[in-house]
Amino acid sequence: MLLAMMLVPGLCFSPVAAAEPVAEAPVTAPILTTATRDAALQAIKARLTRAYIDPERVPAILARLDSSKARYRTDDPTRFAALITADMQTVANDTHLYLRFEPEWYRAATAPPDQAAIAASNAFEAQHARDFNHGLVETRLLPGNIRYLKIVGFFWNEAETARAYDDAMRFLKGGRAIIIDLRSNQGGDTNALDYLRSHFFAPDTLMTTLITPGSADVQVRSQLNLPSGRLTGIPLYVLINHRSRSAAEAFAYTIGQFKLGELVGERTEGAAHFSDDTAVPPFFRLSVPLGYTQDPIGKRDWEGTGVSPTVEVPAPEALETAYDLALARLLPVTPAGIEKDFLVWARDRLAAQRTGYAPTPTELSAFAGQYGAAKIELRGSALWLIRPDREPRQLKPLGAGGLFEAEDDDTFRVKIGNDGLYLLRPGSPLTLDYPR
Repeated sequence: MLLAMMLVPGLCFSPVAAAEPVAEAPVTAPILTTATRDAALQAIKARLTRAYIDPERVPAILARLDSSKARYRTDDPTRFAALITADMQTVANDTHLYLRFEPEWYRAATAPPDQAAIAASNAFEAQHARDFNHGLVETRLLPGNIRYLKIVGFFWNEAETARAYDDAMRFLKGGRAIIIDLRSNQGGDTNALDYLRSHFFAPDTLMTTLITPGSADVQVRSQLNLPSGRLTGIPLYVLINHRSRSAAEAFAYTIGQFKLGELVGERTEGAAHFSDDTAVPPFFRLSVPLGYTQDPIGKRDWEGTGVSPTVEVPAPEALETAYDLALARLLPVTPAGIEKDFLVWARDRLAAQRTGYAPTPTELSAFAGQYGAAKIELRGSALWLIRPDREPRQLKPLGAGGLFEAEDDDTFRVKIGNDGLYLLRPGSPLTLDYPR
């Protein structure tokens, strides 16, 4: 199944991310003539009249195309497609409605069925999914046992993708909070979308309904069996931005509507409709939305409006903000001890990063010196902790007051006081280890 295919065969949820057919010899761009332009325009209008999701808007779209016909007098197919797309989207406010000059796609779509070509295309799509680990491109264990997952797109390979998600979900399940990053995720296959969001629901829960005028509604329910188990009850933070669209928006929208977690970042693009791709001569690809999703709570979708964050911050700050929110939520419910100390340390580090504090050269020089058997050595603009029989550690400041962390070692921190060096260990009282 193509990256962008919907549950309903032939429907496309996110054409932006669609995998291309296996490459063949490139097709030379044709020169558009009056006849080919007119034929393309008639085919577009016929498809809109027959299939567009909102019949009430069709007359206005057709009128715009007719009134702009003089603007379309170009022999450049790429420019022709861009002009048509701009006019359709201006009237419809629907980013899934577009025309593109895609000769390779057109040739594959209009060619007679060829089992060898189909097999080659399927193999290409499967390898494409593997190359991106099915969209699951990064996992991170953040201090405080906050688990992070970056998803760049929703790929689906029937034989492999579920297993990739199972591994990722097992990783997330071990965390005290979860951050799923969908910033700039352009969407993809709803098999992957539905498999992911099923982990946050009880079995057989209605998550959304796909509505195609003239066809029976399709209920999308959570999976009955998930090898990695459910992720319910774990604090969840979903990162979004203005380039999150389609299936990525669907996940965020579901989480928001059911109040399963916080949405952190920016309002999303607003591409909710699912669509069908049609070949339009000579070598165009027309995407026409056929249906929409309806959540069981608000009875609506996010088309044209986008999904609003519950915590609005600029996209580059979304991860840091979500991480801080998770730490703040966990601190009050964590008993005193090692685990709580790690949470406090993580927030201290965040605070230091935000302030950008750096000791002055004078302060660094004052910290340097001998502390019993240990030594604080100034190397360039950095302090180093030197201890007998221990590997030297560079110290990174955590704000004013002489508090430092050791680079690449989260098992202790250093407090430099007038009377000596204190080593702070999680779950242990403050001790003066090296008097000055």
